[in-house]
Amino acid sequence: MDALLQGVTFDEKLAYQNVVSRRATFHYSALGEQLGSFVSDVVRQGGTPKGPYVYSLNNVPLDEITDIEFFLPIRESTFAAEEGTRFHSYFEVGPLAKGIVAGDFEHRTEQVYAQLLAALDGNGLEINAPFFHVLPEDGSKYASVYVGYVDPSEAVD
Repeated sequence: MDALLQGVTFDEKLAYQNVVSRRATFHYSALGEQLGSFVSDVVRQGGTPKGPYVYSLNNVPLDEITDIEFFLPIRESTFAAEEGTRFHSYFEVGPLAKGIVAGDFEHRTEQVYAQLLAALDGNGLEINAPFFHVLPEDGSKYASVYVGYVDPSEAVD
């Protein structure tokens, strides 16, 4: 598969065991606060984070109001989720195209969205899942952005 744009890879997937999630709608500027609140709530409810912070953007990325679902892998194999929070024994999504945001995440993410969409279009693929963002656990200045796709020529009737 031709990536067309440097840095876009295909046939990726996200897969984690024992994942807590929460979906919320808020102004994009509150993302850091909302993520911090989610992680704090998971820890308060007895969860021990063991993986990266992941979230999906479930609406048009240019809107100021975002519909986001946070995902956090935890060490525990059971979790008594409070209202608004869900526990998944397994979370997997794929196939995905992947791009990397380096440096200024807030301002460069839209460029990576455009690269991913152009790569899908250039390869005759259609988007079939939201954008997923995987934030680094070590505080480094990069993040991975994924989007799900389907090849319409391989559709089963």
